[in-house]
Amino acid sequence: MLIRRSSNDEFEFIQSHKSQVQHEATMGYVNESNQLEMDLNTPYQGHYYVFEHQYTVQGWVLLGETKGPFTNDQSGVILELYVLPAYRKYGVGKMLMNFAIEHFKYQGLKKVQLNVFSGNPARKLYERLGFHEVASLMERPI
Repeated sequence: MLIRRSSNDEFEFIQSHKSQVQHEATMGYVNESNQLEMDLNTPYQGHYYVFEHQYTVQGWVLLGETKGPFTNDQSGVILELYVLPAYRKYGVGKMLMNFAIEHFKYQGLKKVQLNVFSGNPARKLYERLGFHEVASLMERPI
């Protein structure tokens, strides 16, 4: 098992899953017709890190940095976490999250943030790892 920065070929592999990742992460809220066209690498100076086992990428995490909206402190931000369906329930997501936390600690940051849609099963993992809700976006149709 190895977690390392993605290669160019792996970046292309990750991008080929973009639609599925976005659909799952947003619980279907974002779909093909309203797909977000954001390059998360640029504004956050983010980098993908892959979890590889037996020469196979099983998942990845996109890490960046941002200033907190309320405190203006520099924070680590987990922009994307994804484990390919065949490798779920084996602890890959937890290992990627622990890697991310240690990565930010090594960078000298004091906190890490992420966004998660309501109902996303990954929320339970984040809570077990000590993440807590800071703010909520609410909406209603009109």
